[in-house]
Amino acid sequence: MRRTLKKKRRNYQELGDYEMPAELAGKVEDMIAAADKEDELARLNFRWNKEPLDVVKHAAELMGIPYQTFIKQTVFEHALQVIKDVKLSKRSK
Repeated sequence: MRRTLKKKRRNYQELGDYEMPAELAGKVEDMIAAADKEDELARLNFRWNKEPLDVVKHAAELMGIPYQTFIKQTVFEHALQVIKDVKLSKRSK
């Protein structure tokens, strides 16, 4: 059985030029900048056992931050420390 997708036709009305108030223009610029920044973000997905995740969630709760933020911050800080340690160990050889 073959399905064909029907294109939805939308009739858009051309509005022409629009002069925005300065405050609104600033908000629009901020939104555009945020959207551009999202393009720079990388998405990371992984599976993890419930027990270690519960520990991480508890630690994040104690710090008063979302657990995703806690994971990102902790992994980043640990990666920096590993890089530093490896560089130091190579120098001492």
